[in-house]
Formats: sequence, structure tokens, C-alpha cells
Amino acid sequence: MPNVVREEIDNLNSVLTITLEKAEVENKLKSELAKYREKAQMKGFRKGKTPDGMLRKLYGKGLLADIVNDSLQRQLYDHIIENKLEVLGQPLPSENHPEVDLDPIQVTDYIFKFDLGLAPEFEIKGLDASSVYEKYAVEISDERVEEELLKARKRFGKRIVSEAEIQAGDMLKLQLVELDGDSAKEGGIEHNFSLLLDNAEDGAKAILLGHKVGDTLKMDVFALEKDRDEDFVRRYFLGLEKEDEREINERVFQITIEEASRIEAAEMGEEFYNTYFGEGRVSNEEEAYVAIRKDYGQFFDQQANALLFRDLQEKLLEENQLPLPDAFLKRWVLASNENATAESVEKGFESFTKSLQWSLIRNKAARQFGIQVTEDDLKAYFANRVLSYFGGQLNDMTLINGMVERLLQDEKQVDQAGDEVLLDKLQAAINAVVTINLKPIPEEEFVEIIRQAQAEAQTQQAEADILGEEE
Repeated sequence: MPNVVREEIDNLNSVLTITLEKAEVENKLKSELAKYREKAQMKGFRKGKTPDGMLRKLYGKGLLADIVNDSLQRQLYDHIIENKLEVLGQPLPSENHPEVDLDPIQVTDYIFKFDLGLAPEFEIKGLDASSVYEKYAVEISDERVEEELLKARKRFGKRIVSEAEIQAGDMLKLQLVELDGDSAKEGGIEHNFSLLLDNAEDGAKAILLGHKVGDTLKMDVFALEKDRDEDFVRRYFLGLEKEDEREINERVFQITIEEASRIEAAEMGEEFYNTYFGEGRVSNEEEAYVAIRKDYGQFFDQQANALLFRDLQEKLLEENQLPLPDAFLKRWVLASNENATAESVEKGFESFTKSLQWSLIRNKAARQFGIQVTEDDLKAYFANRVLSYFGGQLNDMTLINGMVERLLQDEKQVDQAGDEVLLDKLQAAINAVVTINLKPIPEEEFVEIIRQAQAEAQTQQAEADILGEEE
């Protein structure tokens, strides 16, 4: 029988010595060779009569390697599971251990040594009422609510042609004429196109604002719309085909405003309320303001919760500085990522270990709070995602359930969803045991904090990706 001996180097490192005994390996090899003998048809031998020695020379090395590898994997992971070892990464062949010669002619005892990196044992600090955190409570201005209501009304409004002065948000139909001095150039370019005024360059927008349909202006067509290169201007503003390589010597063209249209906001009535807010949720203007403030408040509250959880994570990492088997982990990262180098491992190792420490704390806390992610949790998560695709307006449960079932078949999607559900449950559990003080903050200040937090997160992600930068 295989013999497994574990030697504890320290609290974070162990060595497993696995001995595969000759008799057992030989018996398995003979059994596999017998299967080949029954099928083999070799010149000079009747079917099923190929000599053992010839079979070993032809097939023995590969069969022996498979037998040894299968037995090693089984013994390794059986030992880990039976002894409830919390292993980091994967077992690695011990360094400086002599290479084993797998000779199918001379089977012998085989001895293998594997290094294990182990998670530290710890109790989580910082999960009680003495741990105090601040959570932002965003103050939403009346101006913001009015602005959002107007956006909603325009979203469900209708476009009308206007004879009034041009204003922000208008869609303009323009006629362009190439000039020769102050007059239209004979045989020159003439083209009609549309321009959304909000997309215009600031200088062009300033010129157009206040004019009316029928007005004629002289404008630099290459500075008409934001972030447009020469190819775009030639194709869409001048109407030139790709093959037309004529030179455009003058940038200024005559522009005539032929039509202006704008979105007329939807009337504040039952149709708009039911369409935008949902059937029966809002019935008058006052309730519309309340609903928008609530929805906007929930949006900001989600972001405030994300910032709070970031602070929770940072403080728990600070109070629970876990030792790790660094040397083993560097070897493991290098061995498991073919694109990693010793240099890239060193660069990304701090971010990697921080992420690993957080995983250990998170999983320990989840066990401590008895948190589990069930199939019903995943179904609810995916159902909410499907509803978000349709703006919350989908009522066909057959369609929703069908899409949820398809998502549940995607292992990557399920893993991601499971992580998010786990973190949501974990945050709720932690929030219930620590002390959280609300800190009022104006919306503008909060938006800037979110922007900075997102920039920091991108930087941290870039540092964490260094280990795989050559992939």
C-alpha cells in the first residue's frame, strides 16, 4: 500500500513523502499490459501471445507514468482532505529531490516528495461593536431631482420641428457649400448632413446657438464636431467618397441651417408615470419627485455601501496581518503561470498576497457567520440581472426563467455570481455587528470621492495583473 508521511517544517510549510510500493505498481502495470496483449497483433506472434518484455518496451513507459501519476494525485488529495489541510495553491515537487526513473523493465519502490504551503490558523479581529466605521449619506439636491425628472420626460418625449432660436440639445439639418471667396464655388462641394448640437465643438456650438432656421454662416467644417478626424469630415460632412482624393484647401464653408428639431418633454400624466415609474407606482408630480429621490438615493446608497465595504476590508486586513509561506507561493505562481517570470512575480507579489490574505479572512468570516450561497440565491441574482437588461419592465416569467437557466449552465458566470452574492451577504452580516455612523455629504463631493476610488481600484488591479502581464 502507498505510504504517506507528512513532515511539518513550520506552521506554514509541510513536506509530504509518498512511497509507491513495487508490488502494487507492478500488479497495476501487469493488469494494463494484459489489456494491450489481448488487442496487440504483432508480426511473428499470434494475437494475445505477444511476450511481456516486448509489450513493456513498446507501451510500458507510458503506462507506468500514468499509473504513478494517478496514484500520486489520489494519495496527495486524499491525505489533504482526510487531514483537513487548508492548502494554498497546489502541492509542488520538492526542490533538489532526485528525479525518479520510471523503468517498466525494472519496477521498484518509488519515493516522491511534495512541498505544501498551508494557510495560517487565526481568529478574526475587528468583527464587533467596538469597530467603528463611517458610511456616507448622500444629500440629493432639489435641482438634481428636477434635472432627472426632466431627463425622464425627454426620454419619453417626441421630436418636434422648431422655428425658434437654436438651443442646446437641438438636432440640426445643415447644407454645406464650398466657397470661392464669398460666393459658391462653381462645381464645388455641396452636401447636406445632420448635427446634434451637443456633439459640436464649443466654438461651433457658440456660433450656432441663437441662430434660426434659414440663417447662413461661414464655419470651419473641420472644427465642427468633437473628436472627428479628417477622414470623418470628408466622408460625412463633405459627402466625398473614399476614392475621392481631391485636396480641400479651404477649411471654411458656407453652412445654411435648413431645419432644427428638438425633444419636447412628455406631459406629466398617467401615461408618462406608468411608462417611466412602473404601473401604479406614481400618480402625480409630487409622488414623481419622491420616487426619483428614492431611486437616486438607492443608487448612491449602493455606492456608499461599496466604499464602506472597501473600508471594512482595509481595516480587517490591517487588524489581521496573516503570515504566509512566501517562498512557497512565489515558486507556485512561477510554476503555475507559464508566462510569469521571477521579476514579474516580485513586482506583483505584494498585491497577490494582499488578495490572498483577504480571501482567507473573507472565507473565515463567511464560515463564522454561517453564510452559504444556495441555488435559490443564484437564481434570484440572475433573475435580477435579466430584469436589468430590460429596464425592469419584463413580466414574462417563462422568458426570465429560461434565461436564468441558461446562465446557470455557464460555470464562469455562476462562479462570478456566487462571489458577488457571498460578498453581499458577508457585508450585511458584518454591518450588523460593527458600529456604523452615517456621515452626510453633498452629492458633488461624493461623486468626486467615487471617481478617486475608481481610479485607485484601477491602479490596484493593474498591479495585481502584473503576474500575468505577458499572457
